[in-house]
Amino acid sequence: MSQKPYLVVWITVVILSACGGSQSALKEKDLKTETLKGIVKNYNNALPQFKTMRGRLKGVYQDNEQRQNVNISYRFKKDKTLWMSAKFAGFIQVAKMMITPKKVKFYERIDNSFFDGNFELISAFLGLELNYNQIQNLFLGHALKNINISETDFETANPYFKMITTYDEGLTQVLLLDTKTFKVKEQTLSLNDKQVKVVYNAYQIVEGTSFPKEFVILAGDRENQIQIILTYKNIKLNDKLRFPFSFPNNYSPIEFN
Repeated sequence: MSQKPYLVVWITVVILSACGGSQSALKEKDLKTETLKGIVKNYNNALPQFKTMRGRLKGVYQDNEQRQNVNISYRFKKDKTLWMSAKFAGFIQVAKMMITPKKVKFYERIDNSFFDGNFELISAFLGLELNYNQIQNLFLGHALKNINISETDFETANPYFKMITTYDEGLTQVLLLDTKTFKVKEQTLSLNDKQVKVVYNAYQIVEGTSFPKEFVILAGDRENQIQIILTYKNIKLNDKLRFPFSFPNNYSPIEFN
């Protein structure tokens, strides 16, 4: 009885190898598609499951002119709200942001400025248009865009699956997935000379679920690049959360050129 699984595999290999010509090419294509479907299924199953999430992030921001360290308190209500409050030296609040699927609200105290609108603020900052789900995926170690199997090619580059998806208007997503955990090691979203690249240096297990521990965001074009390093200092799941947000008086709206 113990030999039966091996016998089945052996018979399958013989049958596949006996198919010649166009049938062999068709079988190879079908097998690659089915393999890709299996990879995507395992990848989707690896997405963290929770209702709410809160904790702190240590952030390091660097561009062509400056480098800053900041501490960030964050609160997530999955698929609905991302709230962040940034502080210098751990107690001086410098900025606050709240993102929902339809709105972005932000203010910062250094320039006494605010923004209340759509995702134009995020797009201007990172250089590419991103929506709420894509921003949420970035923080959770998931691909910025869904994997369209019919438009995706992949290869095994141990210890990763390399997956390349081409979307409309020349947008391209490249993913490196760990072949054992199916977690994203690296992802790049490119359009013309603009690019957002995210590298996940480490993951951690919280209540049986895998979350990023440290990741690096690289964004911009050939002339202007920003780098953001974010490290989760703690993660607490499924607490009841509030998302307080109100704009200070006498702040000026942020304008885009």
